[in-house]
Amino acid sequence: MVSVVITVWCTFDAAGRSWVKMKRYQRSMRDSHSKFQYRRSGNRNRNWRHRKVLRAYQDSWDHRCRLLFCCMGKSDDARNSFSDIARLLSEFFRDLDVVPSDVVAGLVLLRKYQKLNRQEIVKSTKNEVYEFLSGVPVTPSTRFLQLSSLEGRAEFEKIVHYMRFALAIYGWPMFVVSSTTAEACRLCPMLRCWKCCSTQTSEPEVVEDNCCGCNVAAMRRMVPAEEFELVYATYHVDVGETPFFVALDHKKRAVVISIRGTLSMKDVVTDLNAESEPIPMDETREDWLGHKGMVSAAEYIRRKLREDNILTRALTSDPTRGTQSYDLVLVGHSLGAGTAAILAILLKQQHPNLSCFAYSPPGGLLSMPAVEYTRSFITSVVVGKDVVPRIGLHQMEAMRADLINAIQRSKDPKWKTIGASVRCCGAWEDSGGEAEEFSTTRAAMRDHASHPSDSSIALTVHQPLYPPGRILHVVRNHPNKRSHWLARPTPVYQAIWRDNREFDEVLISPCMIQDHMPDKVLKALEKVFLNPSTDSPHPRPSTTTTNTQPRALTHSQVTGAGESGPQETPEEPREQPDQAAEHSIYP
Repeated sequence: MVSVVITVWCTFDAAGRSWVKMKRYQRSMRDSHSKFQYRRSGNRNRNWRHRKVLRAYQDSWDHRCRLLFCCMGKSDDARNSFSDIARLLSEFFRDLDVVPSDVVAGLVLLRKYQKLNRQEIVKSTKNEVYEFLSGVPVTPSTRFLQLSSLEGRAEFEKIVHYMRFALAIYGWPMFVVSSTTAEACRLCPMLRCWKCCSTQTSEPEVVEDNCCGCNVAAMRRMVPAEEFELVYATYHVDVGETPFFVALDHKKRAVVISIRGTLSMKDVVTDLNAESEPIPMDETREDWLGHKGMVSAAEYIRRKLREDNILTRALTSDPTRGTQSYDLVLVGHSLGAGTAAILAILLKQQHPNLSCFAYSPPGGLLSMPAVEYTRSFITSVVVGKDVVPRIGLHQMEAMRADLINAIQRSKDPKWKTIGASVRCCGAWEDSGGEAEEFSTTRAAMRDHASHPSDSSIALTVHQPLYPPGRILHVVRNHPNKRSHWLARPTPVYQAIWRDNREFDEVLISPCMIQDHMPDKVLKALEKVFLNPSTDSPHPRPSTTTTNTQPRALTHSQVTGAGESGPQETPEEPREQPDQAAEHSIYP
C-alpha cells in the first residue's frame, strides 16, 4: 500500500490542466498556419502561457524532491540541487503522457527487441559478429585481455587489488552484506568500544565515524592487510561532499585515495545533479565537461587534501620506507569512480605518476575531449550489463525514444506484454521482422528527438558524455544454455577492451542492477582468473567465401577451456567456413 501511494503521488501532475489548455492552444496555432513554433526546451521564444505551464511543472517536481529528501535539511546546496534536479526531470518527462504500467510494458518490449536484434545480427552474413557476450558483439577484431602474458596478468592483478580498496570505503554496511555471519562476528573485537582500555598513541585521523569505529574496523577487514597503513579517513557526507580515505599501500608502493559510492540520500542528490559543466582546471577548457555533481565532489576532496595537507603527510610519514617516492593511485566505485576520475584530472599536473581505477563509473561523466586525455592514466572496469556506465542524460533521452517507439508499435494489451516476459506465461516470437522494423524507426526517433504524438514539439537533447579512460569490460559466457531448465549453467568470465562510445545504449536485463553492486564486481573480477587462457590463438572466420556464413566459435574456442579452463558442453555451431586466416582474434 505504501508503494502504491508513493507511485500515485509521484505520477500525479498538478500542472495537468494547464498542459491540456496549452495543447489546445498549440493545435489552434498549428491549424492557423502560424509561424510560431516550439523547437527546443531551451528556446526562450515562448508566450506567457507556455512559460507559466513550464514553471508550474518544474515547481511540482521541485516539491516532490523536497518531500522525498526531507531528511536532508534545508541547506543552500540542497535547495540549489533540488532546483537543478527538478528542471532536469521536468524537461525529461515534459509532455509525455505515460503511466507506470506503460513504462513497465515498454521495458519488457525493449528487452524483447534487443534480444531479437542480437539474434538477427548473429544470423546475418553482412557482418563479422559471431557471438554476443553480455550484450557485447564479439568479432575477429575483439581485443581480449591477455592473462597468459606476465604484463597482462600483472595489470589485471593490480585492478583486482585496488577493487578491494574501493569496496573498503563503504564501511560496515557493505562488510555485513558481503560477509557471512561468522565473518561479521569477527569484526567485534576490532571495534573501539572493545579496546577502550588499550593505549594506542599512533591512531590515524578519522572524521565522523560512529562511536565504536565500525567503518574503520570494517575497512581493515576488507582491505588487503599486508603492509596497509591508514593515514586519514572521513565519513562526512553532504550534497557534493562524499566520504573518502587516504592510505599507504606499502606492497604496491603507492598512496591510495579511495572514494565512496552512493550510500545515502545525499549521495543520490549528487548523482541526480547530472548536467554538464566545465572541469575547473588551472587552465579552463570549455570543451572539457564533467558531471556537475561529481565535479563538485572532486573539488571538495581536492580542497580537503590541500587545507589539511593530507597528501604531504602521507608522502612524508615514513622516510625509511621511501614514501616520498610513492605513486598516487585514485580508486572508487560508481559515484566514487566518477569523482575519482575527475579528481585525477585535477591532480594530474601536480602528480605526473598518478593513476586511477574507476569501477562501474557513470556513463554521463566526461565529454570526449576529456576522455581522450584520460586514456593514459585512467582504467575503467564494467561488469556485464551494468546500467550505470550506460546511463546519462543523453543515453536516457535515447532510451526514452526507444520506450515510446516500443509502446507505440505494440498491438497487444499491456497485461499480455508483461505476462510474456515470464517463461511460464508465454514466449517471445519475432513476427515478420519486427525487430528489424523497430531498429529502423529507432534511429529516426533518436535523431529528431521529437515528441511521440506531436512532431512540432522537440524534446530536450543534451550533449553526450562518456565513461572515463580506457574501459575493460568483464563479460559472461554461458556455454550450455540448453540445460537452463535442468540446472543453472556456470558462466565463464572473460575481459574485453572496449571503446567508450560503445556504452550508448541501456541493455534491459534482470542483472542490470545486480552487476553494479561493488561486492559483485569484485567477485566477477576474481572469477576471470579461473579462465586465464582467453588469449590463446583461434582460427579467424574466413571472409573470402561469399556463400558461407561465418560460424560462431564454440565455448572451448572462445574461452580456451581446451587448454586450462573449465570444461563445458559447447553449443551446436553453425556451418564451418572453408578456410581460416592465420591471424588470431586476440591482440
